[in-house]
Amino acid sequence: MSEQVEAGRPGEQGAAGADATTRIDDTGAVYRRIRPDEHEAVNELIALGFGRPGATSFAMEVTRPESFRVIEADGELVAALDKNDLGQFWLGRRMPSTQICRVATVPHGGGRGYAGALMTGYLHELHETGTPTATLFASTLALYRAAGFECAGDWTEYSLRAEHLPRRTAPYRADRVPLDDLDEIRALYKVIAPTRHGALDRDEAWWRWLIGRDRGSTVAFVLRDPDGAAAGWAIVGFGSEEGWRVRARVIDWGCLPGAERALYGVLGSYGPLDGVVTWSGPDPDPSLFVLPDRQFGHYGPETRDHWLLRLVDVRRALELRAYPELVSGSVRFSVDDERCPWNTGSWELEIADGKGRVTPAADAPVTASVRALGPLFTGFLGPEELVRAGLLTGAGAPDLAFLRAAFTTHRPWSAEHY
Repeated sequence: MSEQVEAGRPGEQGAAGADATTRIDDTGAVYRRIRPDEHEAVNELIALGFGRPGATSFAMEVTRPESFRVIEADGELVAALDKNDLGQFWLGRRMPSTQICRVATVPHGGGRGYAGALMTGYLHELHETGTPTATLFASTLALYRAAGFECAGDWTEYSLRAEHLPRRTAPYRADRVPLDDLDEIRALYKVIAPTRHGALDRDEAWWRWLIGRDRGSTVAFVLRDPDGAAAGWAIVGFGSEEGWRVRARVIDWGCLPGAERALYGVLGSYGPLDGVVTWSGPDPDPSLFVLPDRQFGHYGPETRDHWLLRLVDVRRALELRAYPELVSGSVRFSVDDERCPWNTGSWELEIADGKGRVTPAADAPVTASVRALGPLFTGFLGPEELVRAGLLTGAGAPDLAFLRAAFTTHRPWSAEHY
């Protein structure tokens, strides 16, 4: 099952695909959408699969029937997934994508291939709807690696005692804003998201999920510059530990360049309460470099996970991605993709003026596992690392140099864990 913090999130819904049932194998199992009257039952199936049977009510609030796909066998729903369709930014360019948030099978369905069949059905649907990439967080790598996914980015949560943070926001000020009125924050996110390599193009439903179920202890701040313009934000969930110690979990944050220290100052005020602050950011988090040396040494990663990506359509994904403007050249490579057979073959990737073009090739000296293409695409692993992992073979020095120049970029990371 795909790991998940709470419940799934609805995103912008994709067009068409999977309108009719699709037979998966000779056992009679079929892949399909769900009916509206199955919404609660499917949420219960997933909640039980995650060991959280009490999470169904919240999931019903933040999901829609259109977000689910299921495997039905002998009249029973035996596996289900919850997905979103939010775009993702790569070098500032938005690409269509999908996020697989929760995958679960019924307790008696383990080991019968239902989850794998569900993934196969969904990958075929994505191909039909023209979605070139899919991402997820995994609680079991084997299932998703078998489906062609591979680790392609970081999610890192940092922890720092509030006493080591700045306590002033000047010349900025922090204003609390209602959780039901995040228009300023959402507008600022749209400015900042393209600068984050791998960021999601969030919709209203995704923001609603971020705020979560415990709204009573969640506060949203907008950081304003001296002219009153929004320059940053922090959505913070407050709790306590060891009696009165404050724990401030930054659910989401961001700021324009130059406002980092002031944003830390919003949370540094909890130092006298022995506060602990946690937040997610890239590894390393460049905003930490605004802290003085005596403070910088006190932070550390508290939790780290990796998200996985798969190229559903190799040709379309590589052509839609942005590339460094000064890189030019080509490489010929072959792919053998059993789950997505339309990717199988020999291809030539040509790059010029920041754009890629993929065409069939007669022969290809380089062989790439479909799993190699995810971390290469995001820049999470370089070509030499993929060679050492046995996922890329036949590449000579010129091929490696070209791939390194084309795909090495900012560290891909996710601000949210889904």
